[in-house]
Amino acid sequence: MIFADAPLSTRCFLSLRSILTPYARVASALPAQGRVLDLGTGHGLLAFALSLGSHQREIIGVDHDPDRVRVAEAAALRIPVTSRPKFQVGDLREKLVSFASGSLAGIAMMDILHYFDPATQQFLVGEAARVLAPGGILAVREIDSDDGIKAAANRLYEHLATGVGFTRSAGPKLSFRGARGWTSLLESASFTVRSERCGPYFFADVLFVAQRRV
Repeated sequence: MIFADAPLSTRCFLSLRSILTPYARVASALPAQGRVLDLGTGHGLLAFALSLGSHQREIIGVDHDPDRVRVAEAAALRIPVTSRPKFQVGDLREKLVSFASGSLAGIAMMDILHYFDPATQQFLVGEAARVLAPGGILAVREIDSDDGIKAAANRLYEHLATGVGFTRSAGPKLSFRGARGWTSLLESASFTVRSERCGPYFFADVLFVAQRRV
């Protein structure tokens, strides 16, 4: 196991996270070659799924949490150099802005946008459109806040996780949208969007695959 050096609690969390999240499916929605940015990479689970899915991807994982990035970097040493992701610590907004226009083939934002206020959500999606090459893919997983009791369960988990400091919000409160709201946000930034369920039936997670219009 690539996370063998991580603490037991971290390994247990990552095992559960891997069971509940179809990382291989998300990875397959992103381009099989070119530079792919995993924004909010955490411990690197999606980054490693991307590396296993294609050796023609150059994967960059960025997260604000240095401890999680250290775990990801240690795990990366256990896979071949030819498919090894690179990880960076930093502010997600600043890192995204630092990329040149049209320089990326794909971007993933897994479960991160609800940590930001609506204006910052719009900024991040707009910057993603700028740095993606024409036809590039932005993969976003978010909670459909209109999905009744399932959405309530998701929101409760997120509030508890931020409340105890396990995850960190960028603002004083979390900002959720319904599936139509997320789709509208992406379309407003010149993306063509399709969506599908992405996780266990008892959660309200949706994967939005947004292609930058040519």
